[in-house]
Amino acid sequence: MKGITTILTAPYEVEQREYELPGPVAGGLLMKMIRANVCGSDVHNLRGQHPLVKAGCALGHEGVGRVDRRGAGVTRDFAGNDLNEGDRVVATYFQVCRRCPECNAGHGNLCRNAYAGAAIPADAAPHFHGTFGTHYAVGPGQYVYKVPDSVSSKAVSFANCALSQAYAGCETGEIKRGQKVIVLGAGGLGVCASSVASQMGAEVFVAEMAANRLAKSVEFGAHHTVDLSQADSGAGRVELMRESTGGGADVVIDLTGVPDAFSEAVRSVRPGGVMVSIGNISPNKFTQFDPGLFTRSGVQIRASIRYPANVLGKSVTFIESTPQFPWEDLVDADFAIADVRDALKAAEAREVTRAGLVIDED
Repeated sequence: MKGITTILTAPYEVEQREYELPGPVAGGLLMKMIRANVCGSDVHNLRGQHPLVKAGCALGHEGVGRVDRRGAGVTRDFAGNDLNEGDRVVATYFQVCRRCPECNAGHGNLCRNAYAGAAIPADAAPHFHGTFGTHYAVGPGQYVYKVPDSVSSKAVSFANCALSQAYAGCETGEIKRGQKVIVLGAGGLGVCASSVASQMGAEVFVAEMAANRLAKSVEFGAHHTVDLSQADSGAGRVELMRESTGGGADVVIDLTGVPDAFSEAVRSVRPGGVMVSIGNISPNKFTQFDPGLFTRSGVQIRASIRYPANVLGKSVTFIESTPQFPWEDLVDADFAIADVRDALKAAEAREVTRAGLVIDED
């Protein structure tokens, strides 16, 4: 039996290839994909900006599927729930090897083998290392969580990246009730960060250059929006954010992926506050930075890359426990899997919050 997956053949060029379906490895499973989404990281990969995911690799990392076949020893998910063929599941898009120095130090999110599967050319078995296809091969180092019946596939489709990354970022920022939090960027991760920060009791400000994106963040808990397109310079954007928060936020979470936004985010934090950097993941992109001003401000800069694997379980529970948020609306444009190029194009143009690929939805 064969399946299809989407391959990056060159920057901005993709094709879909057919491969024989692999058997699941011991401790892992083979997922039959239901839905997948285009994340901002997928756009970086499309441009050829990922340090490991290169031409020949499978694309896609966010999504939800059903257990097609279980590997030897797999009877429960990572929360201890019984796991059977046909159950809907989400899996971390990275693995935690538990055998490298970073894992041994308790930093599984920094596992040096995190992309051991994703960085392998798709022509090599087990082929299905990306979610943009009919199937997804999950290894024993990936955490898997069963999806509750009360949560729709569309609502949970972004849990294993956007929501979990935002959730981990809010935990990294140690957000406390009553704090003022700026979420810089109103894409999928920004909307998710708004929901988590607001539920933590923060007063949430969402700042964004594309004003058309701001309304959705209000639906997901944001109390204020800041249209950064009104400013004509980086200094103007900083001034807007500082004025909006009455002198600077307690926590700023930068989700933009724009290098210059990094330094602007640091300058938008009140003295002694915290800036969490999430969006800038592409190496060898630079921005001017004033280290003297940074030192004098007492601001802490914290990196949040991927997330502790158990956060995925928290994210699934978070969706289930917050029906007041219109989770399905976060994926605001659906495409057939055959139209993956159109979905990537819409995501890169920032025409949508989250482009969804409908693969095998009931």
